[in-house]
Amino acid sequence: MHSIGNVFDESKAYPMSVILGLESSNVVRLVDNASVRVTSSRQPVRVRPSEKSRLVFLTDPTGLAVEQYKILRRRLINLHPNGGAVLITSPSPGEGKTLTSINLAWSLAVAGHRTCLVDLDFRAPGVAPTLGCPVEEDGIEDVLTGRRTIPQSIRQLEDCPLYVLGVRKRMITPGDLLSSSSLTPLLADLRTMFQWIILDFAPIIPMADVPEVVANVDGALMVIRSGKTDKSMITPGVAALGSKLWGVVLNDSPISGSSYYGNYGNHRD
Repeated sequence: MHSIGNVFDESKAYPMSVILGLESSNVVRLVDNASVRVTSSRQPVRVRPSEKSRLVFLTDPTGLAVEQYKILRRRLINLHPNGGAVLITSPSPGEGKTLTSINLAWSLAVAGHRTCLVDLDFRAPGVAPTLGCPVEEDGIEDVLTGRRTIPQSIRQLEDCPLYVLGVRKRMITPGDLLSSSSLTPLLADLRTMFQWIILDFAPIIPMADVPEVVANVDGALMVIRSGKTDKSMITPGVAALGSKLWGVVLNDSPISGSSYYGNYGNHRD
């Protein structure tokens, strides 16, 4: 198992290094019950040309970054052959968690795995904007509150067999939307429709919502950026995720975009 203290020394030459450190005894294999075929009630969404430069599977399908995502995909599948719900987070803003979530979900989808990408970062939602498909109505918050169903709110990408549940409206205090009473039924339904559910979550420090969200997923990946992440924040992040932490993704690509609101809120991670 890799130590967190050595994470910054791993594979400096790669744009993204994958460090998964689960003991085999910690792997909980799921029953593959993804038997219900979901159909979106909306037309497929095409990724805007202006946003495609951020998606490595479109811009450089044979490049090194794509190969790193394939490594991550392969290791996840080896750990959980039947799929699962995976939380993607980071210790702080600007680590690259949203692009990691999107590209990992894309990697799984193009390999034939039924995959849904869910934005749970209500404070700074970045999935739909990054894909160029803003959610004008029927967002995930409407599903969580029971106002809409998954088929009414989910969007399928035209460029890839990937389904997306985006956030309609940014909110600083999502409140009960991230409680187990809301998340548990949603994930139960999604598990009947998809093999893999990739959840883009807010940076975990400080986040009061972490325990309930983490309790509802099968595992978590923490994204850190080489040369950017404060090492003092890694240990609290590891502690917050506890036994659900499957591993660390070291992102060594350049930071782009503006600051997160007050460092967090206006930045697309």
